[in-house]
Amino acid sequence: MRSQIKKPSKSAQLLSRFAALLAQGFNAQLGVSDYAARLDVTPTHLTRICREITGRTALALINELLMAEARRRLVDTHDSAAKIARDLGYSSPAYFTRAFGQETGTTPTGYRDQKQGQWHSTRHR
Repeated sequence: MRSQIKKPSKSAQLLSRFAALLAQGFNAQLGVSDYAARLDVTPTHLTRICREITGRTALALINELLMAEARRRLVDTHDSAAKIARDLGYSSPAYFTRAFGQETGTTPTGYRDQKQGQWHSTRHR
């Protein structure tokens, strides 16, 4: 007897397409409505599907991805916070610093210093 392979639901397919768009590039200037337009759905529908499947809104997923990339670059590069902000599409370094602080509880420089301190302490044990 042949096992049937389930086709992903339309909701799962939409979320997968959204994730693929997010992975193509990080830009804080693109909002939910921009991604929804590219996916040919309404922002409300995109947010509803994201919340249904992940428990988080489309905006929360966008922001989480931006912050993950910012954290990675702060640790893995010597780029300034201003350059990272510009590269990720934030309108100003100050706005990036404020958004980063809300997400992590620290400044970009404080985060980098903390992570580099952890790396050095584990490396020299």
